[in-house]
Amino acid sequence: MDQAARRYLGIVRPYNIALERLEQAINGGQPVATLRRRAAQVATANRTQIRRLTDTAWPRAVRGPVGQLKAESLKAQRHWLLAARAGARDALIQEVLNAARHDGKPAVGKIRTLLRLEQYDEDDYS
Repeated sequence: MDQAARRYLGIVRPYNIALERLEQAINGGQPVATLRRRAAQVATANRTQIRRLTDTAWPRAVRGPVGQLKAESLKAQRHWLLAARAGARDALIQEVLNAARHDGKPAVGKIRTLLRLEQYDEDDYS
């Protein structure tokens, strides 16, 4: 499980960093063009994360939760892409909130528990 834990952390790190940067840009009142660029980075990182989660051989115990995380990430992807194309700040933020409904938090919690990792802390990525 140690090797699987390292693989998992390596796979999710780019997405978590991109997401944290977008959140900081929103909270910092950055212009909508910056927010769109950050949302596009989240969409790219999410797409890569989905592919890498799919391409990785996981221990049997975590396959179910990894599948759940992939499913939620796929649902969120549409909203990340819409956020990246939003014309107005409010529309972008609404799509970010829509994507957040598919954050996969229950699956992430199960994966981290099964891989004996500490629970997710966004401060690790800021």
